Formats: sequence, C-alpha cells, structure tokens
Amino acid sequence: MCWMRFVKELMWRSSSASLFQEQTFWREAFCSGNVKKKNSPTAMLKVSFFGEAGIDTGALRKEFLTEMVAGIETRFFEGPPHQKSPRYSLTDFDSGLFRTVGEILAVSLAQGGPAPTFFSQWAYSYLCNGQINPTQLDKNTVADSQLRLLIDQVESSTEQSLRGLTDEILNFGFTGAISVQNKEPIVRAITLHAVLRLQPMLEQLKEGLQLYGLHLLIKQYPEICQPLFVLGGDFVMASIHPQLSEKGTSKHQVELDLVNFIQDLLYESEDENKDFAVVVKFNHNCEADFGNHSICYPVVSSCAKTIVLPVKHMKSYSQFRMVLLEAFHLGQEFNNV
Repeated sequence: MCWMRFVKELMWRSSSASLFQEQTFWREAFCSGNVKKKNSPTAMLKVSFFGEAGIDTGALRKEFLTEMVAGIETRFFEGPPHQKSPRYSLTDFDSGLFRTVGEILAVSLAQGGPAPTFFSQWAYSYLCNGQINPTQLDKNTVADSQLRLLIDQVESSTEQSLRGLTDEILNFGFTGAISVQNKEPIVRAITLHAVLRLQPMLEQLKEGLQLYGLHLLIKQYPEICQPLFVLGGDFVMASIHPQLSEKGTSKHQVELDLVNFIQDLLYESEDENKDFAVVVKFNHNCEADFGNHSICYPVVSSCAKTIVLPVKHMKSYSQFRMVLLEAFHLGQEFNNV
C-alpha cells in the first residue's frame, strides 16, 4: 500500500460536475471573492484564463492548482523549506481562511494538482492525531521570525541584557527566575508558546481537509499519507524515471542496482527535495568521453532535469555512495578527475 493509491481514491471521490474558475493570479482567486462557483466544492474543477483561448482538459487545472498551492505556502505558512508551520494570524482564523486552505489542498490532491509537501513533521502529526508531543519540539520547530530572533537574543544574552527582555519572556508563560542560568527553560517556554498558539489554525485546517474524506484517510493511515505532506525519500523516488537498457541484458541488471542504490541513499540520508521529475541515464563507457581517468562524477543537467551516472565507478553501493557524496562536497560541481 502506498500514498499513490490514496491519491487515486481521492480522484475517484471527485464529482464529475463542473466548477468554473476565471482568474490569472492565485491571490485574486483566493482573496477577492471573484471565484465563480456553480456547484459544491467537491465538483470537478475546470479553469479558463482571461485572454487565453482553450478548453481545460486537465493542463489548465494543474497549472491553476500549482499556482494556488505555491501561493498558499507563501501566504499562510512560514519556516524553512519543507518544514513549515501555519502562520499565526487570528485575522485569517476569524475569516475562516485556514478552512479554505484545507479545502484547496484537498482539491489539489484529488484533481491532479501538486501535493502540499511543505509541512513540518510536528504539524503533520497534529493533523493526524490532534495532539502535540512536547518531546518532538525544539527551538528549530519555531517558524515565526520574531520569536526565532527572541530565542537568539536569549541565548546570546548577559544577565543585564536578559533583564531587558523580562516583559516579553513573561508574556510567553515562563514563571521561573529570569537569569542566565535559566536560558534553556526560557527558550523552551518560547518554543512551546510558538507551537501551542497555532492549534486553532491547525484545527480549522483539519476542517477543510475533510473534503473528499481526506482527513479521515490521514487519521487512518498517517504513515502512508505522510509523503503527501512531509517531503522525504519515498516522494523523491516516485519522481525518478530511469531509462533502462533492454531487459535481460547485463547492463539492465547493473542499472537496476544503481537505482536501488539511489533509493538506499535517500532513505539513509532522509534527503528532502522539491517536487520534480528526474531522468536517470547510465554511461557505460566514460573513457570514450573523458579519456583515461581514475574517477569521474555524475553529469547533471539542471535545465533538462537529467543525471547521467558513470557505471564503471559505481559498481557497489560503497562506491556509489562515495562518488556521489564526494561530488557534492567538491564545490557543487560534477566533473571528472
């Protein structure tokens, strides 16, 4: 069982009725009230852009949802890439916008749009079970830039400068003595405050995710659905399309081994990447390209989104791992030595 089956299930639950949208920019579509609905939010989305001719057969819908999800990430979430939390905004909460955000994310998953793979682990866990585990939280969990700045100020403070932060520290629920000896519990109080205050936004987001029964699926199968919200090795592997040699040949088996090495490395390092498709090619005769050499590295084309692996230097996982990691460390350039 994998997350792709749940996406298919959501797509099946999408109604065949029409929902017509006319907008170019996500902000206008989301905030101005110009979204034109002819049916319920569960209807199949159909899109047309002003000034552009054409019938939406799926491509326009995907483009629209891609812009919407990217705009939602920027407008309603904050934090490092792929580790974001909802932005604290009682104004947006009072307007019910986080419920709308949840509905749009459900529509994107169900109707061919991108997955919202920008959630932090703790935020996704809350969507699954409605609980916050304090043991999973540390100062890196704090996404709010002002609170992160305050944490930095506390950690670098002297006794005198710390007293100047007394009012702010007390507002975050710290009731101990404000002294340099208590820097760690002060930072802990700020961290807990930063996370706990986001519960109303997450609860409203969960309401929106009830569209198509998505939230029920998340609660029942949290680990399987996780790659749709928290980017990791499984999601990256699903985006890789190896161009293998003819089945049954020795080259085909070697290439399969290299694909397995990629998967092993991703799981080992828990690498996180943006949603993209990577074409993997295999170079079995690098001497013809580079002449005599002791080692060469993968050749990457960022525009074509391809990576060519030098098979000769990657016949075992230890060789594969060494060559690939060494390529990253050598000035971010892939070339030959």
